[in-house]
Amino acid sequence: MQAKYLITGIALVAVGGGLALFLNFQGYSCLSQLAGVDRSTYPPAALDELERNCFIITNSYVYSLFAAVAGAIVLAVGYKKRRDNP
Repeated sequence: MQAKYLITGIALVAVGGGLALFLNFQGYSCLSQLAGVDRSTYPPAALDELERNCFIITNSYVYSLFAAVAGAIVLAVGYKKRRDNP
């Protein structure tokens, strides 16, 4: 039973952490690009799309951090169950 906690926890931490790293760099790149845009000459439709993409990337980053934290919690619960029932 505890092996399920271990596998699930490690998978959540690995996938959430990997996505968090990737999305962190993507978000930084997107927000840097958005900050460098000249709003007076940039087409409004393209600006809206760029803002929407940055919003999706940064929100996905936050949710990937939640997955990593959830994986750590699953690992802690599995460790506690293993310690209580040797």
